[in-house]
Amino acid sequence: MKSRYVIILLLIFPIFGIAQTFKLKKPNVTELNAELKKTNYTQDVTYLYLNRNYKAESEKLEVKKYNYPDFSICAFKQKFEHGIVYSEEQCREAEGITTKLILPKTEKQSLIQWVELIFKSSPMDIEHGWNLDKTKFGPTDNGAGCYFEIKETEKNTQIEMYCGC
Repeated sequence: MKSRYVIILLLIFPIFGIAQTFKLKKPNVTELNAELKKTNYTQDVTYLYLNRNYKAESEKLEVKKYNYPDFSICAFKQKFEHGIVYSEEQCREAEGITTKLILPKTEKQSLIQWVELIFKSSPMDIEHGWNLDKTKFGPTDNGAGCYFEIKETEKNTQIEMYCGC
C-alpha cells in the first residue's frame, strides 16, 4: 500500500516542479533613463528593457507603417526568449502608444515591482498609483499619463500598457 502512495507522489511531484513562475529581470532605472534620453524619448521603455535583457527570437513581425512622409513603423510584434511576446501600436494620429507584453506565468509581486521600475525609468510629473487589488497602475486623477494593467490567464501573464492623453 505504501508503495502505491510513493509511486503516486513521484508521478505528481514533477508537475508541481514544472509549474514554477517566471520572474522578470529587474529594470535598471538609471541605464534605461539614460538610453531614453539618447533616443530623445522616441523609443518605448519596455522595448528598450527587453532588448537590453532578453534575446530576440524573431525579427519585427506584423509590421505596419504610417501612410505619410517617412513611412516609418507604427506597429509591430516581436518574440523574445522565455516565450515573451511584445507588441506595440501607435498608428492613429494624435493618440498615444499601446503596448502589450505576454509573459510566462509570473509572480504578481515581481510584476508590481517591475511596473513601478519601468514607470520610474521614464518619469513624468503626474502622480500615479495602484488600484486596490494592484492590477491597474495609472494616474490617480484618471487623466493623461501611462496606464498599466496586469491580467492573468490560464496559460500566461499579460501586461497591457497605454501612454497618452
